[in-house]
Amino acid sequence: MDWSVILYGIFDTVVYSLIGIVLMGLGFLIISFFTPFSIKKEIEDDQNISLGIIIGAVILGISIIVASVISSPSSAGAMKSSQMKYEQQK
Repeated sequence: MDWSVILYGIFDTVVYSLIGIVLMGLGFLIISFFTPFSIKKEIEDDQNISLGIIIGAVILGISIIVASVISSPSSAGAMKSSQMKYEQQK
């Protein structure tokens, strides 16, 4: 068992998770900026269920987009896999 491969996987997972969390927060801030009312007041104080459903759907949509972008193959990932294949052939 090669620990470097496992550590690369753990490191990549942590980094991409943090990037995803930051992008989700940024998406929610953009939504809050463009709404002419307070989302927190409408959902918590006025019990606006429909707004809660819409905001939940928007956040779910943003999370699907962020997850697909993060999980897409990158050039760095292709370089790692080709390097590992080369080292295994030695």
